Amino acid sequence: MEIVLWILIGLSVYIYVGYPILLKFLSIFIKKENQSSQDYRPTVSLFIAAYNEEKVIKEKIENALQLDYPEDLLEIIVVSDDSTDKTNQITQSFSEKYANVHLNIVKGRKGKTAALNKSVHLAKGDVLVFSDANSMYDEDALMALVKHFNDPSIGGVCGELRLLNSTNSSIGESEGAYWKYEKLLKQLETITGTSIVANGSIYALRKELFKPMNPNVGDDMQNPLIIISQGKRFIYEPNAIAREETSTESKEEFNRKVRIVTRSFTGIMHYAYVLNPFRNFDFFYKYMSHKFLRWLVAYYMIAIFLINLFLLDKSPYMVIFILQCAFYVLALMGIKWKTKLTYIPYYFCLVNYAALLGTVRAMSGKRQATWKPTSR
Repeated sequence: MEIVLWILIGLSVYIYVGYPILLKFLSIFIKKENQSSQDYRPTVSLFIAAYNEEKVIKEKIENALQLDYPEDLLEIIVVSDDSTDKTNQITQSFSEKYANVHLNIVKGRKGKTAALNKSVHLAKGDVLVFSDANSMYDEDALMALVKHFNDPSIGGVCGELRLLNSTNSSIGESEGAYWKYEKLLKQLETITGTSIVANGSIYALRKELFKPMNPNVGDDMQNPLIIISQGKRFIYEPNAIAREETSTESKEEFNRKVRIVTRSFTGIMHYAYVLNPFRNFDFFYKYMSHKFLRWLVAYYMIAIFLINLFLLDKSPYMVIFILQCAFYVLALMGIKWKTKLTYIPYYFCLVNYAALLGTVRAMSGKRQATWKPTSR
């Protein structure tokens, strides 16, 4: 039991601390250069996924039209997943005024991924950019993304999502800290070869590499795997910036994370063939460390606590047990009292409980292709 306990503790520490340290060490010896060019101007199709986004769709289309990119090289396609509010009417009003703005209504609401599957064939651009309706791009975001496609080894590029916590909510502050950690990982992964995740708010890929996706799995989870499986790199560009508001409610953020893990875990089961260490070891150890093993941390936490109960007759394990109890008490206090001392343990437990539910749902065969937008 002692051996198992220390293995689980070591694994948990590796996932959150050891992995970035390992990447930092590898980056001393491995540095992948990119042949990007600021002058490279491919034709671009910007897809904006929307379901009942009447509150933000006008601002989003205006934001897309104001991007610093030649108008004749950019088309904007709003993919409406059979919206029932004024999303379609608002978009249509822009289509009548601007020749490069188009609306594609996908009937029968099947979810974002299915809607994109049925829309990509409409794209005239050589580069596909995918965005959410509530994600506002900086003016030069598109230029920062597409410059990398000058390099034939690059198949996809993920931008930087910056969360705005205008309400100063503790859940928003925690989410912001999480994204800073994710940014570090993606930077180090890119330096050492390929990053393994995208963000649905802002990422791009070569149209020629696009393949139909599993509708039960998030597009931003699948597309990096599809790109990497074709021998291309998927990289991170920190200067391609999208901004959106953080969640203000813990319940809303929790449900979002359960949905993401459910779809992502379903996805990796669907794309298990990519996790072949003999085929691409760089991707294998990165995906296992960055995503797969992290989804299982809740199981490690439960096992550590239960095993620890059988070792309380030895003083070192009594200390470990007391530290665990103190951590969980702070997390419980964080439900009601959102302070800097409590919201980190609370958020840590929240996301791992969400991962627990998400993996259980995925393994039990539950699917979630559609959902309602978060309140804004």
